[in-house]
Formats: sequence, structure tokens, C-alpha cells
Amino acid sequence: MSRCIDRLKLLPLLLIVFVSSCSQEQESLFAENIPAVSDNNIEYGGVMNYLTDIGTLNINVIANGNYPGINDPSYIKDINTPNFAYCHPDVQYFPNGFNGYKYWMIFTPFLGSIGNLRESERYENPTVVVSNDGLNWSSPKGMTGPLQKAPSMNECFPEKDGAAKYTFWSDVDWTFEKGKFSLYYRGSFIKASALQKRGAKSQNNLKKLKSNAQRTIVRQTSTDGISWTPLEAAYTSNPPYSPKNNHILSPSIVYNGQEYISFEVENNISPNFPGNDPSYIIHRTSKNGLDFSDFQKSKVVNFINKPWVKVNPEYAPWHIQATYVDGYYFLCIAAGEVRKYTSEMLYLAYSKDGLNFKVLAKPFVEQNTYRSCFFPMNTTNETIDFGAIVAYKSGVFKYREFQLNKSKLDACLSK
Repeated sequence: MSRCIDRLKLLPLLLIVFVSSCSQEQESLFAENIPAVSDNNIEYGGVMNYLTDIGTLNINVIANGNYPGINDPSYIKDINTPNFAYCHPDVQYFPNGFNGYKYWMIFTPFLGSIGNLRESERYENPTVVVSNDGLNWSSPKGMTGPLQKAPSMNECFPEKDGAAKYTFWSDVDWTFEKGKFSLYYRGSFIKASALQKRGAKSQNNLKKLKSNAQRTIVRQTSTDGISWTPLEAAYTSNPPYSPKNNHILSPSIVYNGQEYISFEVENNISPNFPGNDPSYIIHRTSKNGLDFSDFQKSKVVNFINKPWVKVNPEYAPWHIQATYVDGYYFLCIAAGEVRKYTSEMLYLAYSKDGLNFKVLAKPFVEQNTYRSCFFPMNTTNETIDFGAIVAYKSGVFKYREFQLNKSKLDACLSK
């Protein structure tokens, strides 16, 4: 009997040790900080031709906020002009066309006529559209509605005990490599069991979806842009992938011919970052596009200059989109007051190693922008021609085209 009493006395102590151990594990979960590169103070010179809009996008689709198995017409909204409600664009451009179209875009209906309240998030579902002029878009033949329907209340869990439930998809991003699209997006507060039910019956999902995570990055692939594989979990907001419950915002993936690289925004809401910046961008790698670096094996991206800080010291990257072309990495950065969960300005950053980025001092847009995208259209030995979809918090997308000179980029990055 005395032995049982002694064991019972030990239980609180063991619990304290366990909690302390978990806390210490959290505090020791750091990404690698790379040595800072000094600025050579060379600015990209010449005429900046990236400030003029060609036109406003019209996306002729409906936004469907229904849960799986439900088809309530009151949750189906026409977001064609003038009912703009567009968010999170990412474009793949094919000069000679792919499956009948030059432009392929993934986006989510949100903002604008739909709004940005909790109820609006049920429309924030990955949606594929196509175009041949960059301005007029519609669903590709053979596809209607979103790629994933909104997660239902039965599929989600609350952020904390006693809190109201809410759940949504967001932050869509894709690559086209090896003859296929690889689409990534984020699920928030969706039960691991619900993701397993929606996803592939794979060892990967059994391994990565053992327990609930506040955020989960998932992937689907397609060889024609219309038929898609079931979702697979890439990584979550649980250790060892992330400090517990970090937001793993706006992950954007590129393929550089050797490996996949994921860039994502981590809010500075824990002791896991060295400075006082409101957010940091993390660089992860993967050989297969599915198994990415754990947090401790990832790297913190270094910005050689931060022009947004001169505008407002509280500004930092909020959402990003990454592109790789001809040995250059580019980041489209929506910067703003991260601690207020928003952005204002749009910048372009460039790098040769994917770790040290210099930012064009003049922003593409100075206010009211959200996660936008740049995409390569044509390259020569001297230049890269880009298209851009500039996304505004009003729910409107604008189209631009611009050109960058490689020798000028190299000069800005030289030591």
C-alpha cells in the first residue's frame, strides 16, 4: 500500500518534468540563421516598367461555400464582374499553350463582395481558372466549382477549449514541373481524421496525420489541370515541422531542377526567432515535393535591405509568392502590419541562392494590396519578361507585364 502512495506522490512531479521537457523542446526549436550579407548599395537602375496596369481581371466563375454533401443555393455566389471577390492568385504561363490555354491560375474566392468575416472563409476554396489573354478567365473545360469544398463544422476543432469553431482552406500556390501541376494550400483547424478521409489512403498521410494540427499544408497533383490526385499532407504546424501552432503562412514552392524549395512566413509569436521582426520567412527543401525539412533543418531567409521598414517600422512580410527562373529566385512580398494580420505594400525581392534576397526599393503598389504573384513569360540571355497579378483587398485583380535585366540584377547582388 505504501508503495502505491509513494507512486501517487510521484505523479505530480513526473507531470511537471514532462511539461517542462515539452516546453524546453519548444524553446529549443529554432530554424538556422544564415550569415548576413552586407548591402553593396547598388540599386537596380534604369526605367522601371512595372507600375502600369494593363487591365482588370474578370473571372467568370461561381464561389461555392457549401460543405460536402450539401448544395444550398444560398451559398453559391456569382463573383463575375462587378462582384469581384478574388484572393491568393498564382499563375503558370505556357507560351505555346497547355491543354488549350496559355494562362493557368489557382486562386481562392475571398474579400470583395464575399467579405472577410468568419462566414466568408467557407468560400475560400482552391479554384482553377484559365485564360488566353490574361484578363478574361473561366473554368477549364471539364471542371466546375472549387477543387475542394469548404470544411464542415464536423470536420474542424476549436483553436482552444471553449472557443467557437471555424475552419477554412487558404494560401493556394502551385508549380508546374516534370509534366505536372503540384498544388499546395493550407488547411486551418481541420481534424487530422477529416484530412485522412478526404485524402489519399497512403502511408504518408498515416504518418503525418496522427494528431490534430492547427494548420496543415497539403498537396494535390495533376497532369492536365482538370483531374487531380487526392490530397497528401506535406507538413503541419506541430513540432518538428513548426513551433507549436505557428501560422505557417502563405507557403510558396518552387522547383529549381534539383529540389523543391518551400518559402513560408512564420509570425514571430514565440521565442523561436532571434530578433524583433514581426515575421520571418523560412526556407525548406524537399527531394520529392512532399517530405520537407523539419523546422530545425530549415533556414531563415536574409533580406539584404528592407525598404518596407523605412515606410513603417511595424511592417514585415505578411504573404509571399515565389518564382524560380534561369537561376534566379524571386519573391512577391505583400508587406504590412503583420501584428494586425494585414498587408499594404507590394515588393519584389530577388536572389541567386534562395537565401539572401535584395528588394527593389520602389514598391509595385503602395497600399491596399494582398498576396499577389509574378510569373515568367519569356527569357533570353539578357532579360526575363514577367507577368503579374496584383491582388487588392477590395477583391480586385489587376494584370501587369514588366521586364528585368539579368546583368542589373547581378550587379545589385555582387559583393
